[in-house]
Amino acid sequence: MAAAVGFFLVGGFVGLGSSFAQDVLERKIAVPKLIGQADLDCSCYVLESAPQLQISSQVRAGENTMLSDGDLFYADPVPGTEAFVEDSFWSILEWGPRVRGQSSPEALGHVVFLRGRARVVRVESGRAVMEIVKSCGMITTGLLLVPYEKGEILTGPELDYDVPFQTENALTGRIVFTENDWTNIIARGHWALIDIGADQGLTRGTQMTIFRQEGKKPPQAVGNTVVVRAGGRWATVKILDSKDTILMGDFVQIKPI
Repeated sequence: MAAAVGFFLVGGFVGLGSSFAQDVLERKIAVPKLIGQADLDCSCYVLESAPQLQISSQVRAGENTMLSDGDLFYADPVPGTEAFVEDSFWSILEWGPRVRGQSSPEALGHVVFLRGRARVVRVESGRAVMEIVKSCGMITTGLLLVPYEKGEILTGPELDYDVPFQTENALTGRIVFTENDWTNIIARGHWALIDIGADQGLTRGTQMTIFRQEGKKPPQAVGNTVVVRAGGRWATVKILDSKDTILMGDFVQIKPI
């Protein structure tokens, strides 16, 4: 005999029984998405020098100067750079301001904002015709192009951030840039840059606690973050959770073992 499945009526629609819905909900809660596709395609990171390849012009010129999903554009080849290959994917970048670490006066590089992803539809005498397959913001001619680096979505539990600030032998950095168009404060789901990275042992998926110090009081935990991308002296992090807004200058620390 087939197993019975319960149904319930919500707002005029028939749905599965509450026990089934609760099971699905519990499984989603048990394995949260720490790093999603948007974090891989639409966040920010650091480059020391600007890429040479860029969006040259629209295939169909018109009054609308903005490009969006499905639109085509040309990218001209540059001697000494990677050649365009049909069906290859490229990230679209916007060049941003120079960013410095708080522990050293030396610049980390320039912030670059991932504005989307494009696919090479065809190549005509070295010139690429590309289609935008995912946009993350305003895309216009002049934005930069680099080969797309595929990353893996990461799931797992969010670790507790109700931990004390470590004063000895603890890897500690600062938030030196926050990606927010309107203010320098961010919260859950936003991205930021910190001034420690792979050279100090950080890897993608590392969860860190965010601390804030007010006056002469000991730093207090205010949030949890995960490393999305790690460069030599910097890392891109996503705010997983916070009990306050996150500010430039807040501390980040590896969680105690």
